Amino acid sequence: MTGDEGQVRAKRDAAARARRLSLGVADDVTRNRMLAFAASLDAEADALEASMVTQSPPPVTTQMQMQTQQGPPAMPPKDDGSDDP
Repeated sequence: MTGDEGQVRAKRDAAARARRLSLGVADDVTRNRMLAFAASLDAEADALEASMVTQSPPPVTTQMQMQTQQGPPAMPPKDDGSDDP
């Protein structure tokens, strides 16, 4: 899960919790504030989801590595039997 997906989930969870808690509140003003807060969290989550859809994936780059081929091993010089240095 990416960071944006985590933020969307957190906002959705907080909105659900605010709605759930608002059911136990007797004061109409407080309940309405909690429901408005939940709606704003859902709107933020919607905006984050929309930005995730419109973002293009990172570009894929291909790199080539050149390998140098070595030739056969060098032959040692032949000894012709002379003692010349």
